[in-house]
Amino acid sequence: MDWIDKFIEKWKSRLVNLSLQKAMIIYLVIAILLTVFASAVTLQLCDSWQNTIREVNSINEDSRYVGDGAFVMYYRHDSTVVIGRQDVQLLAERDTWFWKILSVVKILCIPVYSLGAIFLVSTLYYKNKLKEPIFLLKKEMESIKRNDLSFSCFYDSADEMGDICKTMDSMRKTVIDNQQNMWDLMEEQRKINAAFAHDLRTPLTVISGYVDMLAEYYPKGKVSDEKMLEIFSSIQSQISRMRNFSKTMKEIDSFEVLEVRKKRKELTELERDIQNFVHGLENDTALKISVSIQAAEPEIYCDENIIMEVLGNLLSNALRYGREKIEILVEQREKSLFLYVKDDGRGMTKEELYKADSPYYSDKTKTEEIHKEGVGKTGQNTHFGLGLTICKILCKKHGGGISFSNSMEGGAIVCAEFFVG
Repeated sequence: MDWIDKFIEKWKSRLVNLSLQKAMIIYLVIAILLTVFASAVTLQLCDSWQNTIREVNSINEDSRYVGDGAFVMYYRHDSTVVIGRQDVQLLAERDTWFWKILSVVKILCIPVYSLGAIFLVSTLYYKNKLKEPIFLLKKEMESIKRNDLSFSCFYDSADEMGDICKTMDSMRKTVIDNQQNMWDLMEEQRKINAAFAHDLRTPLTVISGYVDMLAEYYPKGKVSDEKMLEIFSSIQSQISRMRNFSKTMKEIDSFEVLEVRKKRKELTELERDIQNFVHGLENDTALKISVSIQAAEPEIYCDENIIMEVLGNLLSNALRYGREKIEILVEQREKSLFLYVKDDGRGMTKEELYKADSPYYSDKTKTEEIHKEGVGKTGQNTHFGLGLTICKILCKKHGGGISFSNSMEGGAIVCAEFFVG
């Protein structure tokens, strides 16, 4: 009997996939056929029972029922029917009631079967074609009303209701995508705002260091005019950097649209700028910072603001972990510029090597130690977990990347690469 089940399943599947209009026509045709068949069978049965009643009561088939169980003979003369009243014959009382019931059944069977067929067809049509998709659509709308977008309105049918359910589910996915985009924009804006606050700290620290140095040594006459001009130049450079950075942050909505503005830059000028930057930090920390540059070419094609931004973030991170010294190495090979920042701290754990450049990731243990000890005037006790993330983004925008490792001598090494070809 497996073939019967397959046959039924096949036609059931076809019926489910039919359009609503075609399915309605098929259901109506089936209802009409069932009504005609049932009516014909009922009429045939009623006639059969009535003929049986005639035979039992010895009434001729030519006799005509005239009511109250009375039959009269009728004779045909051409087209004229003559009813003989003199030969009235009565049915038995029990047969009279049975005859009347059969007569009523013959009259009512067609409308009753028609109404029954309409009820049956409408019930089956609703159950097979409308009930499930309407339930799914209702549940989907209730879920959306509750701001729950996890419910999938899936209805496996090729009819109009299936299309509506697919459209509704597509709308749900569009809402999810729009909300995700909105959350991404909000998160991106949050990163930008945090980055703005984060990256202003280093130039402010440099300026603060120079100001503290002037406040201590200038009244004693220990600062020469040449050194004074150099300090003012460095302070002006940091102010200009903050102004440019502030302008850039106002103009962009995300790091994705940050524009890299490359210019020709001599490595000697870059080295001088790095040295001035480092001197400003040294005035505000007990750590020694050394700088060395190895170059195959005298000049590079780069965006110095991005390089200094990355350097500032790497130094800010190294100052949190360094114990005595920090080493900076700038190396130019072929069309890439490598910026290494090495500290003599405890180094990076496996988790930090993997997650260091993740947004808002920070070493909570180290942060708690810094807060307890109150380390440093440079502000490194406030750590947002954004510095290395910003470095990663800026390096990628400049055609490079960032990597992390531990030194064999102890301490962490961060390498930032920039494409300068």
